[in-house]
Amino acid sequence: MNTRKATFGLVAAGTLATSALLTAPAGAVGAPAADATTRYASFEGRTLDLSGDWGAAKVCMVWKGRGVAECFRTKAEQEARAQQLLSTASSQQLLAACSTALDLYQDNNRGGRNLKFYDRGYWQNLTTYNFNDATSSYWTGACTAHLAENTGGGGYWYPGNTGPNHIENSMRSGWNDRVSSIKID
Repeated sequence: MNTRKATFGLVAAGTLATSALLTAPAGAVGAPAADATTRYASFEGRTLDLSGDWGAAKVCMVWKGRGVAECFRTKAEQEARAQQLLSTASSQQLLAACSTALDLYQDNNRGGRNLKFYDRGYWQNLTTYNFNDATSSYWTGACTAHLAENTGGGGYWYPGNTGPNHIENSMRSGWNDRVSSIKID
């Protein structure tokens, strides 16, 4: 079993409505304050509680380092917004994020609802986004990721390939709908 260390930093939190930035000092490793604040996402001019039904939203992205939790009807809408955020990010924000998201999918073959994460360096719990025990496939993006069976990185870690740019169209035996937290390195 892997030895795990968790370093948590306290970061001032702003409201999502004003898109305040959540940042840590240069070189600091830490988690933005509370998952509860990011369970709310903007979707077509209204606030969506991600811990419940996503409704017509099919793709949601979480980038706490930018103060962003937003949902979209299509992948194309989300990708355009992600490019906009990347192009306006500070160098500190870019260092704290993966250049392409870790994509979790509700169904095999990257189908169903899609939840995207950008922040690196700490565990993020999927219960916040109504995605606990709901991952059936994933794409790691440009960074290595870890998928754990319990919140906070607890329990066993997914034994499949979670290295950069890996696509897993179906989870290994015993792992479908089992992931409860993720971490991007």
